[in-house]
Amino acid sequence: MTEQNRKYVTKEIGKLLSEIWRIKGLAEQEYGPIHPITKKLAGMHMDAQELLQEKSGARNR
Repeated sequence: MTEQNRKYVTKEIGKLLSEIWRIKGLAEQEYGPIHPITKKLAGMHMDAQELLQEKSGARNR
């Protein structure tokens, strides 16, 4: 993967994290923190963070 592609992927994952976090906040307001939708969004956010960390770790190798 080229450096330009890596930067693009990192940027897009960052956008994804931001959107998931925003939607999760709205879901918490609407349904509360223990609703399955809110929990699923929290899990998606954690998964996206792991992807970003995994990508950063792979580049540092």
